[in-house]
Amino acid sequence: KKMFQFLSGFLGGPKLYDSTNVKPSHYHMNITDFHFDAMWDLYADSMKEVGIHPDCAKDFLAAMNRVRKDITTGCTVRMELAQKNMEKGKDGLFKRLDGESGIRNIMDRFFDQVLVDTRIKGFFMGKNHDAVKEGARIYLTEAFGGPKIYKGRELAEIHTAVGVSDYEFDCFLLNMERAMSGLAFDDETVDEVIVCLEPIRPSLLGRARGLAARAKVVDGQTVLERMGGEQAVEGVVETMFAGLILDARIRSYFEGIKDRISDVRQKFAAVAVGGFGGATTIGEKVVRKAHYGMNITDYHFDAMMENFYCACELMDIEKEVIVDATDVLWMVRNDVTAGCTVRLEVARKKSESGGTDNLFTALGMEPGIALLVDAQFENLKCDKRVMHFFGGAKIQTVVPKVRQYLALLFGGVVEYTGRSLDRIHSTMAISDYEFDCFLEALKQGMRTLGLDTQTADECVVMLEVLRPEVLCVRKKHNIKRAMQAISAKTVYERVGGQQGVTDLVEGMYSRATQDPRVKSFFEKNKAKVSSIKKKLVHFFSLQFGGQSTYDIDDVRAMHYGYNISDYHFDCLLDIIGAALEEQGVKKKDLAEILILLQPIRADVTTGFTVRMEVARKNVEKGKD
Repeated sequence: KKMFQFLSGFLGGPKLYDSTNVKPSHYHMNITDFHFDAMWDLYADSMKEVGIHPDCAKDFLAAMNRVRKDITTGCTVRMELAQKNMEKGKDGLFKRLDGESGIRNIMDRFFDQVLVDTRIKGFFMGKNHDAVKEGARIYLTEAFGGPKIYKGRELAEIHTAVGVSDYEFDCFLLNMERAMSGLAFDDETVDEVIVCLEPIRPSLLGRARGLAARAKVVDGQTVLERMGGEQAVEGVVETMFAGLILDARIRSYFEGIKDRISDVRQKFAAVAVGGFGGATTIGEKVVRKAHYGMNITDYHFDAMMENFYCACELMDIEKEVIVDATDVLWMVRNDVTAGCTVRLEVARKKSESGGTDNLFTALGMEPGIALLVDAQFENLKCDKRVMHFFGGAKIQTVVPKVRQYLALLFGGVVEYTGRSLDRIHSTMAISDYEFDCFLEALKQGMRTLGLDTQTADECVVMLEVLRPEVLCVRKKHNIKRAMQAISAKTVYERVGGQQGVTDLVEGMYSRATQDPRVKSFFEKNKAKVSSIKKKLVHFFSLQFGGQSTYDIDDVRAMHYGYNISDYHFDCLLDIIGAALEEQGVKKKDLAEILILLQPIRADVTTGFTVRMEVARKNVEKGKD
């Protein structure tokens, strides 16, 4: 019933459900992206079965992806925190489980329950129960942060022929939960153990993991092969990065890595190649670690994916292949955004808590926040990118309101007396890039005041949630146009540069000396052929956007004495077109070149036009 109520409002119908309940309702359920995808597949099959139009189904499924984060965040955060506790070794989860003896007790009770559970006891028929239990105990002792003493086979190898399903694995988890609860472990510790066991699922089920698991094969070809191989992928990534640098939504991330943008681009291409079915050189763990400290939200990830899609279109990749390639890359979303998701949840809890852990307290309460905002605004007033927002007398009233708002946001019991953020910024048209400049000014202020790195990071990640309200009127960024502008080559480059222009002149001259329509003009200057060709190379280089010292003003004077009419000029354009076509120049480029040459028509034909007019008038005088 609640699912129906939620979907009714979510899809534009009557609002029967408070959508703010989605996240808390799922927060303590161990729902991973795998589970969300399974539900997504079930929705897709159901819509197909009841005959919903494919376009409508596609829009519905795309919309459903917007709630993915609300449903999976709880598991993502708890898994990450559990992992960090395991990394503490014996001082973390292992200690809270009462060490080796505690884990032994858990496994005794766990196997007592498993061996009577009719849903899964069949897996242990004919097995040495004590040996299986001991192997599992040693494995989990190490997994929970204890001594590294497991020397058995890999889980995937052990369970290859067992045939465990997701449902049966969930039954194992439920028995583990019951066993620990029966031994009076607190709910937090039980939950931590369960989320620590979740990553074991793919190994037990023999399921492929990572990007490679999504490499879609069609007619025996991987996504990589259908895209045209590694070079084609690298071309797409290069075009994509050209767009990312101009996209205000994510531009700030790339400004900070200008000195290593080439290296980052190569690594992205390597991840994509591995995911599309090629050799895997960079795994998901590396991706997660590289992005963990960056405040990359789903909004930023979606912007990156839009740039990828447009880059594929500009590279003439088939639409079906683009869809499959995009679907593969969606699988790194969680690895790229997990750091921001986890740190935001931790910061939010800290701001909601009391005591010394409260962010408000860590910042020095109201006096400390006042100093921080003052330092931030000093930086903003000097930043040419955004200083125009912070000039004038009104700034004196803005600063106190910002102090109030941040004090409240960071957990202080403070009354904010200003207007709502969306009302304040509704007419300012602030871009994502400018909002990032605001955050950067805050970080600079924190460094100036000597705040520790963790507190500074928690403050910045908390401010990230304000982005939609501050940017309530977003400037529409035309990704495709930006990419086309930055990646477009000049005509000079498209015809092959210096060599291409030289070949054009040779080809044109060869044809012109054989063409009866214009042959006479070229025969007159046989002694100067070498010099004329050299000047033509310089002329065409200048017209096509290359480097040249040619003076365009010479064209009229040079041709004034020749009887070159529009007919002869059109003949020359035909000859130039034929020469370019022979060189393999594309038709659309050929049309552009001929248009570029049209403006000099008057300079080339003016001498003849003027003399012909004078002659015509003289003829009209008759015998005189």
